[in-house]
Amino acid sequence: MPAAGRRINTPCRRAVPVAFVMPLGTRRPPLSLLVFAMLVAMAAESSTAAAADLQPETSPGFFSCKRDYRDFADRARSRASADLYNGFLYFGATAGLHYGGDPSRRWSSTNGFDTGIRSELRLGSAGARDDADLASDLTLVFAAALLPVSGIGAKFARTHDCVETWDMFTDTFESLSMTLFVTEAVKLAAGRSRPSTRECDGSPPADASCGSNDRHLSFFSGHASLAAAGAGLTCSYAISREAWGTSLRAKAAPCALGVAAALTTGVLRMAADKHWASDVLMSFTVGAAIGYFDLWGPFDLLKFRTHDSGGRISSQGIVLPRLGDGSFGTQIIVVF
Repeated sequence: MPAAGRRINTPCRRAVPVAFVMPLGTRRPPLSLLVFAMLVAMAAESSTAAAADLQPETSPGFFSCKRDYRDFADRARSRASADLYNGFLYFGATAGLHYGGDPSRRWSSTNGFDTGIRSELRLGSAGARDDADLASDLTLVFAAALLPVSGIGAKFARTHDCVETWDMFTDTFESLSMTLFVTEAVKLAAGRSRPSTRECDGSPPADASCGSNDRHLSFFSGHASLAAAGAGLTCSYAISREAWGTSLRAKAAPCALGVAAALTTGVLRMAADKHWASDVLMSFTVGAAIGYFDLWGPFDLLKFRTHDSGGRISSQGIVLPRLGDGSFGTQIIVVF
């Protein structure tokens, strides 16, 4: 049975943890544990800035931080850390789909739009297609990792604001994990055959992947969706957060570079005969939306807030994971 909750009194505007714990030895069916894990994950996105009103602290030196967290525990309760919990949830769900899903063929029909673009972009030799496949890996890393990380580094170098850069880091992890999850789920649901499988009759080329486990996971492209998410993040960091500076060039150049890298990734996936044009177009739409707009995470469901008679916020809270002292469970962080 869960232990009784406890409340720790602290000065006004401080986080007040109320913990409900369960012995680690308690057994539950696997489905119940999964549901519990999902509920715990849903809690963290409801993170309010519990320590955000504390006096900022500045330390001298290039690697110093301006921060409004008292300690690492406060950072773990922050809104940004909730994005990190979201990212782990999405990543774990993606792994479950990847290893437990059924990649059967459900969609084998074609259309003139896709076949026409394929005939124009598909490279003629297996070696050239392999090179395009490798090049798409490199442009993916550039768009989805190097550019967003460089934005985080540039923001820190300009402001030394650890709160902002931590938020950008967790935004990146959450957005890429969510993109990966949505892509994997749609791939399995659609079961679309890759364009290269059309060459499997007779004497297929070496790169046709006729016996590959992912031959029916064409819709939509993971490379293109992740690259587009990275481009969306880069544009958001450049325009909204002014990571590289406040000038028009500092805002436009990184965004244009990210978009170019994402578009190049999509074209290379078609040139390598890994995806249809409609796969890539849908990938761009989904990835860019998730990356730029920082879409919903499941923890948002457990966010709560109360108002006084004048309509002002009187308290707000967050439900977070708790692990320690031989127990696990949840804790409610309330700010008055």
